Amino acid sequence: LYAISLDEAIDVALKNSTELKKSSLGVDLAKKSLDEKKLSNYGKVDLIASFTHYNLPRTLTPLTPSRMQSGDIIPSTEDMYSIGVSYSVNLFNGFADTSAIEVSSLQKEISKNMHLLSKEQIIYNVKSLYINILSFEAQLKAQKLYIKTLEKLYEDVKLKVSLGTLAKIDKLKALADLKRAKSKLTDIKTNIKILKETLASVMMVESILNLEKIEIEIDDSLVLHVENLKEEILKTSKLQVASLNVAKKEKEEEKAQSVYYPKISFSAFYGQNAGENDPTNLNAGEFENEDVWQLGLNLQWNVFDFGRKNKFVQKSRILTMQSKLDEEKTKRDLQKALVEALSKIDQSIQNYKSAKIELELMSETEKIESIRYENGASDINDLLYTKARFAMAKSSYIQAKYSYQNAIYYLDYVMERGEKK
Repeated sequence: LYAISLDEAIDVALKNSTELKKSSLGVDLAKKSLDEKKLSNYGKVDLIASFTHYNLPRTLTPLTPSRMQSGDIIPSTEDMYSIGVSYSVNLFNGFADTSAIEVSSLQKEISKNMHLLSKEQIIYNVKSLYINILSFEAQLKAQKLYIKTLEKLYEDVKLKVSLGTLAKIDKLKALADLKRAKSKLTDIKTNIKILKETLASVMMVESILNLEKIEIEIDDSLVLHVENLKEEILKTSKLQVASLNVAKKEKEEEKAQSVYYPKISFSAFYGQNAGENDPTNLNAGEFENEDVWQLGLNLQWNVFDFGRKNKFVQKSRILTMQSKLDEEKTKRDLQKALVEALSKIDQSIQNYKSAKIELELMSETEKIESIRYENGASDINDLLYTKARFAMAKSSYIQAKYSYQNAIYYLDYVMERGEKK
C-alpha cells in the first residue's frame, strides 16, 4: 500500500493551507499599501462636470472692471454647463507622507515575517502529528504481540484448569489481564484515529491512510551549543516581528508629530463654462462658452485646538512604549522556549536510556519467569506481572524514541529551522 512520507505531508499542508494563503495575501496587501502611499505623493487629477440652473442670469466668468467698461456684450445664462480638469497635490504636511511610506514599508516586512512564521507553525504541526501517529502505530504493533502472548497463555491456563492442575482463579486472572490488554489496544487505535483526522485537517485532505516509517537514530552524546543557539534565536522571525513593530510605532509617533506643522497644498484648474444666453441678453438664445483657469497655493496651520494635538501625540507615544514592552516579552518568551526545547531533548535522551535498560532487563526477566512458570517454580501472578512489566517497558521504549524525535522537531520550530530541514 502507498504510504505518504513526512516531506510529502508537509508539502501538501503548505499547498492547501488557507492560513498560509491568507498570510501570503497579507504580504501582497502590504506591498499594494506601500505603492499606494508612494503614488499619493504625486497628487491627483480629477475630471469635473456640472449643470446649474440659476433663478437670475449669471455671467459665464467673473467680471473685471476693465471688461465691464469695454462695451462688449457679456454672455449670461440661467442654465450653466461646466466642464474641466483639476490637479491637486500636497506640497508639505509636516512629513506625514514620508512617515506613512516608512510605516507601510515596515508593515510589508512584518507581513513577510508573519508569512514565514505561519509556514513554520504548519510544518511543526505536521511533524508533531506525524511522529505521534508513528509512535502509537509502533505501540499498537507491540500491544498486538502482547495480546497474542496473553491469549496463548490464557488457552494454556484453561487447559490446565480443565486438567485440575490449576485453580479457576488463575483462569480469571489470565482473562482479566487479557481484557485489560485489549482495552488498551482500543485506546491506542482511538488515539491513532484522532491524530490522523487532525493531520488530515491540517493538510486539508479527506483522510490519511498509511504513513511512511521514519528511522530514528538517537545520539546519546548529543551536544548542543547553548550560547550559539541563544545568539541564533535573536535572529528569528518572531523577534524580527516584535522589533519591526517597535520601529513601526516609532514612525507612527513621528507621523503624529505632523499635527504641529502647517499644511501646504497646490491646486490647478482648467475648464469651460457654457450656456444659452438668457432673454435679457442682447445675444439672447445664442449658446456661448468661455475658458476658466486658476492656480492656487493653500496654507493651513492649526494653532490652537484646546490640547487635542498634545493628546494625540501622547497616545502614539504610549503605543510605542507598549511595543517596546512587547519586544522585551518576546525575547523572554523565546529564551524560555529555548530552555524548554533543550530540556525536552535532554529529558527524552535520559528517558530513552532508562527505557532501553528497563526493556533489556524485563526481556530477560520475562524469559526466566516463563521457564519458572513452566517448571512450576512460580505461580501465574508472577508470570502475568512480569509480562505486563515487559509490555510496559516495550511501550515506554517506543514512546521514548519518538519523544526524542518530537523534541528535536520542537527545537527546530523554536529556532525556525523547519523549512530548512
